[in-house]
Amino acid sequence: MINLLLPGVMEKLLNRAMIDKALSEIEVDNLYMIVNDKDELKYYDDLGTCYLREDVARGIFTDEQLELWEFIPLEDEVFEYMNPYVVEIINQQRRFEQRYDFQVSSAWESHYRIFMRNLLFWNSMLERKQITHVFFTRIPHEGYGSIIYHLCKMKNIPVMMAFASLIPNRDYPLTDYMTSDKAIREEYERLQEVYRDKSAEDIELEGNTKEEFAKWTSLDPDKMKPAYMKGNKLRQTFRARYGETNLIRVWRGILGKEYEKYGMGIGFLGASLARIPKLLSTVPATYKQWIYARPYWKETKEVNDFYEKVSELPKPGEKYIYFALHYQPEATSNPLGGGAYTDQIFPLQILCRSIPKDMHVYVKAHPAQLAFFGGISYYQDMLRMPQVRLMKMECSTYELIKNAFAVASLTGTACWESQFYGVSAILFGYSYKNASPLAYHVRTVKECRQAIQDIQEHKKTTTLKDLKLYTMAAHNLSYHVDERDRVFPELIVKLVKDSGE
Repeated sequence: MINLLLPGVMEKLLNRAMIDKALSEIEVDNLYMIVNDKDELKYYDDLGTCYLREDVARGIFTDEQLELWEFIPLEDEVFEYMNPYVVEIINQQRRFEQRYDFQVSSAWESHYRIFMRNLLFWNSMLERKQITHVFFTRIPHEGYGSIIYHLCKMKNIPVMMAFASLIPNRDYPLTDYMTSDKAIREEYERLQEVYRDKSAEDIELEGNTKEEFAKWTSLDPDKMKPAYMKGNKLRQTFRARYGETNLIRVWRGILGKEYEKYGMGIGFLGASLARIPKLLSTVPATYKQWIYARPYWKETKEVNDFYEKVSELPKPGEKYIYFALHYQPEATSNPLGGGAYTDQIFPLQILCRSIPKDMHVYVKAHPAQLAFFGGISYYQDMLRMPQVRLMKMECSTYELIKNAFAVASLTGTACWESQFYGVSAILFGYSYKNASPLAYHVRTVKECRQAIQDIQEHKKTTTLKDLKLYTMAAHNLSYHVDERDRVFPELIVKLVKDSGE
C-alpha cells in the first residue's frame, strides 16, 4: 500500500501536470496534499484529500479532518522526541506574523496552540492514514512542515525534499538536511581521485555552473554578487511580505505587456486609458494594504537608522572575523542553523568566546532584513559583546571577506565565496558548504577554538583545482530549476520505489 503526502502543492512549483506524471509511473492508493493557494484547490480536489496551507499554518482543522472519535492522543514518546525542536518550530511559525493575506498572532500562547494543534493532527493523521511516503518541495521551514518532517523521522516514514545548491539556480535532492554534506563530500573525494593527475584547466564544467565558477574566480564583486542580491533588497523584501502598496506598480502589473512594449512613454499612457476602470477598482485594496503596511515600514526605517548610527567602518590593520548575518526568517537559518542556533546571537557568542584577545568580529546585517526578526534590541544585544563591531551597510561584503582572518555564518554564501580569496570559513549550521576545502563546521566553543587555531597554523589549504572539483561535485548532485517539471516526478517515483514499496 502506498499513501503519499505532498506538502507545498502549487501550480508554480509542484503542479498538477507533475503529479499526474508521477502517478502514471507508480500506483498510489491514497494521495494527500497541502495546497498553498485557495484558488488552486480546484486543480487537485479530484486527486485526493486536500488541506489548505493557510488553515494548516494557523492550526485550523475541521472536526471531520480531526476525526475526533478516532484520533490518536499525544503521549510521552512523541513529546520527548519533539522537545528539541519546539523553539525552532515556533520560530518558523512566526514567519506568518504580520502577513497581509493571512495573519498569525505574535502572542506566545497563540503559537503554542498552533504548534500543539498541528502536532496532534499530524501525529494522528500519519498513523490513521498510514502515510508511507512524504515529498517536500523545499526543506520544511514553516512550522507545520517541520512537525511533519520530524514525526516522519520518528516513525521511519521515508521523506525526500529539494533545496538550493551552492550553485545559483540549481537544486539538489536530499532526505536529511542535517547530513546533506555527506553526499557532496563523497562525490568530491571521488572526483579528486578521477582527476588526480589532471590540472584545473583539464576540468570542464557545464552550463550555468561554468558561468558561475567564472564569476567566482574573477574576484570581481559586480560579477560575484548573486542576482537575487541586486537592486533595493529592502524594498523588494518589504513588498513581497506586505503586498504591493504603490499604485503605479499596480498599474504596471495590470498593463503587463503594454508596459514592456511602451515603458513610461506616450504609448504607455494611451494603452492605459482602456484599462482605467480596472485600475480604479484596485485603488481601495492598494490603499488598504498601504495603511496596513505603513507602520511596519516606519519601524523598519527606525531600525535601519539605528543600525547606521551605531555601525562603523573597518579599522585599518585590525584583525577580525567577518560574521555575515542571514536574512530571517528563511530556511537557510531555520532549520539549517540547527536548533537554538537559528538565533544568530548564540553562534556569535560562541565565536566571540573563541577568538584571541587581539581579534574582533565584524558583523554586517543582511541588506534585506526588515524590523521583523531584526529589531533595535537585537543589534543592542550584539553590541554588548565587546568583540563585536557592526559594519555599515555601505561596506563591501567582498572587501570585508578579502581582508578577514576568516568568514563565519550559519550557512551563508559568504562562506563559499571567501574560499576563492583563500579565506577560511567557519560554519555553525548544516550546509553543502560544510565539506568544502577551507570550511570548518563547528557547534561548540571547543570546536570553534580548534578551527581558529587550525586557520592560524594554515592546516587547510586549497587550490583552484580543489574549488573547481567541489563545484563539479555540487553540479553532479543537482539539477537546474528549469528542469523541475521533469525532476520532481522522478524524485517522487524514486522515493516510492527506493523504499521497496
